[in-house]
Amino acid sequence: MKKLLQDLFEISCVIAGLYFGYLLLQHISSIISPGEEFFLWMILLCTFIWISRHDKDGFYRLFKDIHQSNLDDIERQELEEQEEGIMK
Repeated sequence: MKKLLQDLFEISCVIAGLYFGYLLLQHISSIISPGEEFFLWMILLCTFIWISRHDKDGFYRLFKDIHQSNLDDIERQELEEQEEGIMK
């Protein structure tokens, strides 16, 4: 029962936080220009990525894995090109 109440409390805090965050962003976007609003969204996105950088399923790890995969692909392609150059 205690665990259920704790879970319900956490869920209600998340919902309330999202709601008040939405209201705050609505208020801020009514004050600032669209260019400034874009800059604000970029700051929020970068902050979210930075805060969740230690999460194993977060965006930071996703981007890091994609980057490492790209580096591995480049290395493999360079080796294939060298092998083709030797065979010619």
